[in-house]
Amino acid sequence: MKIAFVDDYCHKKTNSTNFLVNILKKEFEIKRFWRNGIITFPNYNIVEINKWNPDKIIFFQRIPIFTILKKFNCKKFIFIPMYDSKGFFNIKKNPINLFRSIFLKVNDIITDLLFKTKFITFSNSDFKDFSKRGKTILLNYYPKPKKQVQQKKPILFFWERVDSLPFSKLMKIINFNKFEKIYFMQRNDDGSECLHHSFYDLPKNVIVIDKWLSKNEYEKIMNKTNIAVAPRLCEGIGHSFLDYMSRGICVFAFNDSTHNEYIKHEINGLLFKDYDNLINFQNWKKLGKNARKSIKNGYVDWELNKHKLINWITYLDKPK
Repeated sequence: MKIAFVDDYCHKKTNSTNFLVNILKKEFEIKRFWRNGIITFPNYNIVEINKWNPDKIIFFQRIPIFTILKKFNCKKFIFIPMYDSKGFFNIKKNPINLFRSIFLKVNDIITDLLFKTKFITFSNSDFKDFSKRGKTILLNYYPKPKKQVQQKKPILFFWERVDSLPFSKLMKIINFNKFEKIYFMQRNDDGSECLHHSFYDLPKNVIVIDKWLSKNEYEKIMNKTNIAVAPRLCEGIGHSFLDYMSRGICVFAFNDSTHNEYIKHEINGLLFKDYDNLINFQNWKKLGKNARKSIKNGYVDWELNKHKLINWITYLDKPK
């Protein structure tokens, strides 16, 4: 079976979808097509995909509107929505998006009627929403556990991006003087600059990283880190914070999906809802060890169940 996998171009830099593509490659002939262009008018490589003539098309993260879907010769679509994509257009931030929200709801109804939509979800919240629209499978991803990091003095890591938690607000709820060092990385997912630190009155123990880290450089920083901030308000999967947890790093995250699907407050990490109160990191060593333990247990289940995806895709369109 030939499957076209349509992915965001930024994932070419982060490799965050490789784990899924590698699973599919074991059974199917997979060809990746990188979607680029601005969010409102993306390039879906329609001509190239039609030339390749796949049996199915998987769209990762962004679901095209029905007028674009009609241009593909292959009409067997599988969508992989990401929970964090919902937050990009926030009606509270911009009233114009009320119109966009209505348009997308109408588009969803038409899409479901025309193409009998099918979804792969990585969030419990998304599974509840999309299972109402069509055949849906839920995958709870867990990375392979890594070696436990050193736990001597508290060292914090925070990766700020355009769509991340604002560092200025974190400064209100984290007492940075309690940390030996703070690694403050500023790069977007595509490697582009995100230099906002000139606007902050940074403590002396903050080390600013204003470049994209190589794999070796990243590993060196992670081996020194034992507390980390989950970078976004919400996640679709959450590779960053799951990687932290897999190393036994205590993760501090906003209380939303998928953070709260993996982190139990004050058991294997810390969750917060607002910027009103200082966070107590007193038990960071215990929370970090528990985080790694939960990833270790989850990874066993992931290895046992991930291949169910192959059967699900294979028999998806066959009559019962």
